[in-house]
Amino acid sequence: MDEIKTVANCHKRTTSVLSVAALCLAASAVAAIAQDTHTYEPLAPEAGTDIPQVEVRMGVLPYADGSFPIIGDEMGFFEDVGIDIARTTVTEQQAHTLLMRGDLDVTHGYAPNFLPTYQNSRAVKAVMFHDVITAGCMLAAPHLNLTGIKDYMGRGMAFDQAIAEAMAPVQGNQLASTPVPNERLFEQTISDLSGVTWVPQIMEDSNILVAARAGQIEFAHPSGAPVVYSLLQEGWTRLVCLDDLIEHGPSGPDSPVLRSISLVGAESNADWIGENQHTLLRYLSAVWRTVDAVTQDPSLYDIQAPILNSITGTDLTGEDLANTVELFHPYIPYEENGQFYNDQDSLLYYKPLYEQIIGGFVENGVVPDDVSADEFVWGHDIWMQLEEYRMQTDELLAALDGTDLSAEQGSLVDEAKKHYGWHNYLDAYRFARAASE
Repeated sequence: MDEIKTVANCHKRTTSVLSVAALCLAASAVAAIAQDTHTYEPLAPEAGTDIPQVEVRMGVLPYADGSFPIIGDEMGFFEDVGIDIARTTVTEQQAHTLLMRGDLDVTHGYAPNFLPTYQNSRAVKAVMFHDVITAGCMLAAPHLNLTGIKDYMGRGMAFDQAIAEAMAPVQGNQLASTPVPNERLFEQTISDLSGVTWVPQIMEDSNILVAARAGQIEFAHPSGAPVVYSLLQEGWTRLVCLDDLIEHGPSGPDSPVLRSISLVGAESNADWIGENQHTLLRYLSAVWRTVDAVTQDPSLYDIQAPILNSITGTDLTGEDLANTVELFHPYIPYEENGQFYNDQDSLLYYKPLYEQIIGGFVENGVVPDDVSADEFVWGHDIWMQLEEYRMQTDELLAALDGTDLSAEQGSLVDEAKKHYGWHNYLDAYRFARAASE
């Protein structure tokens, strides 16, 4: 496997909400070369059954769900579908710039963080969802001995009063938080619901952990689940977390909580997709195969833990990482993606969710007002394309079942079934089609 390369950190600090979202955009505007691309157009599958060998440049973000595909890389899942992964460790801000201008092909993270790049380019697209993160938390240092919203509500206090009481100690104080645009939406929701305001103290997640351990900060809102988990293990208090808002906060299509729901997945560059659509489908299949693998065998997190620790400054074991995923963002298998794309009654249905999120960015002036959910989220059309391949493969294999197959046909059917089990429905269809000819 390629050795992980590290790009120099982009240590930008600011106390302005809007400038946080725009930090690396101004510096990279001249590099935005991708054309405006609005729709995903499915291509016909390649002729024959050969699977081309292609390199994919993957940005590894400093989060558990921003780096877990390295497990599949180390396990050879990407190689099995003809992909050689070139891994590059990047910060959140670097990922925005590099993906926008085509210096990376794919990253994994919270897609709306890339929306401010739409000031300069419509290149970045959300191509898959693989977890819903509920790690968003307002935390307080142990020595403050504060009480969180769960305890207040456990005493019978109503949500409105409980969130106000839990957040009251933060009023007027500094809150350490990362330079990630969507965290401003979560914080704004907390502020609106509690009536509490604070002074942003912007720093990267790894620096929040260092500052917390050095006793330099008292209130924190980290972005990454590993840092949240580490601070909770060290006695920090959960004041209010996203799961509290989802369970007890305002509901309905106009709920402010919608803007804080974090569907995490893969992002890619539209121009690269246009030239490498089949490669993208194969790449995503290997990611879903990785989801299956870690769900069945959590010990595989032993592969990821040391690499993630080297990026974030945490000292998590594989077991800690498995617990982090289970607590804050269990991975969602391919078969359950219908809740994102088909179930219009689901709180996680992408269209109203992203309309709310995009609307929040438009209100803050960091996203053009003509951006739509479908222009940004290509995952729906991609998943529906894969579903079509899956169903066509089912039909072809069912027609072949019980027939007198030649040795070559039998081999092709075996390959089709193997790739089907890997969620590589594109090549499963191609092998099944060849066996049927």
